[in-house]
Amino acid sequence: MFLQTLVATGCATPALSWAQGAGGDLNIALLSQNSGNFAMYGEVVFKGATLALEERGHKILGRKINLLRRDDEGKPAIGVRRLTELVETSQVKFFTGNASSAVGLAESEIAAREKIVQYAGGGSDEFTGARCNPYTFQWSASPYTGCSATLEYVRKAFPNAKRVYTLTVDYAFGHSLLKYTKAAAPELGFELVGNDMHPLGERQYTQYFNKALAVKPDVILLLTAGSDFLAAVRQLSSYGLKDAVIAAPWAAELDELKELTPEMRAGLILGLNYHSSIDNPVNKAFVAAVTKRYQSLPTYAMAYAYDAFRTIFMAMEKANSVDPTAVAKTMEGMQFDSVHGPTSIDAKTHQTNRPYYVCVCKQPAALKEGADIADLVFQGSKLQPAALNQCTRA
Repeated sequence: MFLQTLVATGCATPALSWAQGAGGDLNIALLSQNSGNFAMYGEVVFKGATLALEERGHKILGRKINLLRRDDEGKPAIGVRRLTELVETSQVKFFTGNASSAVGLAESEIAAREKIVQYAGGGSDEFTGARCNPYTFQWSASPYTGCSATLEYVRKAFPNAKRVYTLTVDYAFGHSLLKYTKAAAPELGFELVGNDMHPLGERQYTQYFNKALAVKPDVILLLTAGSDFLAAVRQLSSYGLKDAVIAAPWAAELDELKELTPEMRAGLILGLNYHSSIDNPVNKAFVAAVTKRYQSLPTYAMAYAYDAFRTIFMAMEKANSVDPTAVAKTMEGMQFDSVHGPTSIDAKTHQTNRPYYVCVCKQPAALKEGADIADLVFQGSKLQPAALNQCTRA
């Protein structure tokens, strides 16, 4: 059965049937990028959302579910406009899908104002920190968990590595990663010897790598993502930094890495919010469904859309309601099995507490047709220390 979907990339469609009363359709939304720096995520999150709805036959509590899809273009103003249109014309009460933290945070203000549930997938700590609100939840791991897990593995695998140079994308997402790298690195015996900020959409990294060469780091930590990350790795492969460990706590999906040659990515240490080899019943069933439907293994964006909508639907059933306030209250402190195994949502901050994964890209000779290009080597689950959280919501 194919998804009952209403697709638009520009202005909102005319109002659709929706009612709080029994039998009315429920309109939910997927706002993600089909253009811009994270354009590669658009179709992938759509596939994950498709599976979540198909799993339930496109119905919840006797209502037909309509999924409305929009392209936020990676621009906060456009994301806010598209979401506002969906709320006003189609009575959307639940949404997911933002890859960009900047866009998602802008949309979170609409979630708070209109009292609609957002299950975010960006990497900024502000979703569950300084800009927390009663209606925004964060599916992705805390950036503290991501940074600490990646550095824990580097410490374990390279016990003599000490000096770390960071290259950071200059917006909310990168700032969060840098903040928590500074918190986690000293605890693991690392010394931060330099950092450069680069703008979103940067394509020339030689100036930053020249600075890195000058300080002779043991580890280069790329606190960037998407096409920025891919461009940095391409240029880094031709630089004289072959002896440095290259790691990225939160940078790209495994599918994106296929844009790099096997030689460019060999040995790269990558932090991930999801890996298809996670061993639990929910994830095994999800992987089997993806493999059957799409003839491929699922990656982070697909798992996010699937698992976020799946969680919202479970909360609706638990609350016996599609009222967003009732569903949000139910999600607070909820414990359940997800693609990560046993999972919970912090009642105050709305952070989803789950593991974070670290993989290492295979050497060219170890690659096999149809298999992952990286091996899962470590998982960490250190929660953000309460003293570092800035959520003041009661």
